[in-house]
Amino acid sequence: MNFKSIIISFVILNYTLFMLSGCGYKPSSYYAKNEISGKVYVDLEMDIENSQNSVLVKDAMNEMVLSRFNAQLTQNKEEADTQVFVRLASVSHSVMASDNEGYAKTYRANVTISVIYQKRDQEKKNLSVSNYYDYNVEANSLVSDQQKQEAVKNAATKALGDLFSKIAVNSFKE
Repeated sequence: MNFKSIIISFVILNYTLFMLSGCGYKPSSYYAKNEISGKVYVDLEMDIENSQNSVLVKDAMNEMVLSRFNAQLTQNKEEADTQVFVRLASVSHSVMASDNEGYAKTYRANVTISVIYQKRDQEKKNLSVSNYYDYNVEANSLVSDQQKQEAVKNAATKALGDLFSKIAVNSFKE
């Protein structure tokens, strides 16, 4: 790269940064982090039929609060700046592909998670995130509970991965 190309690249980069900061541009993460911030209390509505996966959803939400939102977790509901309520709303398994003999060989776990969050002295906001995970089984075999739970875990993790951007988009609707 020659000197002229370096100078031109430098000028374009600085101009772009100046324009973005000058027009008040803020990344979507700014808005999401503004919605769930400070001390955060995460609560779980337990689904008795999927208790193990329900706990996983709460753990994944706790991890998201710490890593993606850069907030603090609290066990005290009264001192929380933001409260988040999560619920494993639905779980289903369906056959996606069968072999020539009619035996199912690929299944899909579908998961929907309901999230309600509320900042102190503000209105509650409801969101729902869904995702799926496909998994294979051996020919002529039954699906084990362990395979189902692992698939639900993977689908729930993918669904919560979509939550950050949904919260950012939801903040624009105010």
